Amino acid sequence: MALVQYILILCFTGVLCNTANTSAPSADCSTDPHPFMPIGSKYYLINAAVKMNWFEADLFCRTFDSDLAVIESEAEMDALSFHVTTNGNLGKFFWLGATDLAVEGKFMSHYNGRAIPYAKWARGQPDDSQKREDCVHLWPVNNIYFMNDYPCYSEGYALCEMRQRPKCCGESALSKNGLKKLVDEYVRSAYPILNCRD
Repeated sequence: MALVQYILILCFTGVLCNTANTSAPSADCSTDPHPFMPIGSKYYLINAAVKMNWFEADLFCRTFDSDLAVIESEAEMDALSFHVTTNGNLGKFFWLGATDLAVEGKFMSHYNGRAIPYAKWARGQPDDSQKREDCVHLWPVNNIYFMNDYPCYSEGYALCEMRQRPKCCGESALSKNGLKKLVDEYVRSAYPILNCRD
């Protein structure tokens, strides 16, 4: 019985898994990402209905346990640009989670404080026009979206990125130590009781 209690403690503290119920885990360990949609390799929530400034957009995303998007690659930029232009949003601009509010000219991710890993600036950007453009948005130029620095208090739309979900139970750090075999055996035998998924 001590092993059962230990497994349950691991499960409920998040070391082993995040939930315990009687349903079978899905094959891909995914959960319903509603209201987010898959675009490229990530999930996004695009608010194209209500304009807000950059700070309000950041808070909007956080209410959905997400952050303003930080574009990490050309493929991600292309996927987002294609999606936005083909879904009736061409002409709108979307706030991103990048800013140089801390140090002028150094655009950092608002989410993790690191330098943004990718940038596709519009020609002549960033230019810090009138010394007041510190927040980054996606901006359409000839039907293609580029990045631009813009005044943070201007109004645009929120582009939220779902935070990375925890790895599946079998992919956790637990799988790297000797306890894994014991836990795996027990979980398999107690499968109707425990469900290790996120």
